[in-house]
Amino acid sequence: MEAPSNPLNVEQVQHQLGTIQFGVGKRLVFLPTVDSTNTFAMNLARSGSEEGVVVLTDSQTAGKGRQGRHWVDTPGLHAISSTILRPLFPPYLLVMIASLAVVDAIAETCEVAATIKWPNDILIGTRKVAGILIETSYDTTHQLVAVLGIGVNVNGQITQLVGDQSEFRETAQQELHTLAHAATTLEATCGHPVSRETFLVHLLRHIETGYFALQREAQSPEAAASETSSRLVRERWRRHLSTLGRTIEIRQGQTILSGVAEDVNENGELLLRPHSGNRVSITWGDVWHFPDAPTH
Repeated sequence: MEAPSNPLNVEQVQHQLGTIQFGVGKRLVFLPTVDSTNTFAMNLARSGSEEGVVVLTDSQTAGKGRQGRHWVDTPGLHAISSTILRPLFPPYLLVMIASLAVVDAIAETCEVAATIKWPNDILIGTRKVAGILIETSYDTTHQLVAVLGIGVNVNGQITQLVGDQSEFRETAQQELHTLAHAATTLEATCGHPVSRETFLVHLLRHIETGYFALQREAQSPEAAASETSSRLVRERWRRHLSTLGRTIEIRQGQTILSGVAEDVNENGELLLRPHSGNRVSITWGDVWHFPDAPTH
């Protein structure tokens, strides 16, 4: 694979980071090329790697998206990270703080307002700019570990991804065509190249802040009783959802549901009012917004 013309400056990331734990010192692992940062991070986590280890790369050769999709990237243009966590709180809250962290990092870096398409795709307008994949497992001591994978289209134009597709399987080619019509980059939105290093610094700071707030709540009986931090996360996440109040279509494998996305419950499940029938709770699926063009 062609080397990036503008490789990630890891020293700059470390110098600017300013986090308490995430990515500090030896907790920052950079691999110029890797099959999947999530796979690499999960192998570290299962073997007992400490919390807060962040894996960065310039390019993935077998990146993973949600529900087994192929993550397509162009070397040196994206912000790709996987962070090892050991959450004491429910995983749905991890989805929320991760998506909010991306929204906040975009606002801080580019002064652009992004939204969340349920459950955790990040949109600018109607186009996807970032995706999140959270995987969980258990380490050698049977403790729950989570790997938070985030991929953000930072620089370049989406058309750069759609060129010679001969190396991709047929399903991946279809995903490339979808990207060309439904995705965007921060550069395309801002009108100028964006520092991946600065964006990653902002992103990791926001993830750490949200994560530690929920960890403290889970560890303190008094805080857990009040649920102040988790309640605020749920409320902020709901306010940033672009899906609510819209007519949508949800694809769950071969099953297709449609209706109005009325609300979400405390666990982050989508409450859908079908065109005929009672409101149902949706825990997973691909959401397509209408009447706008699909943003999947």
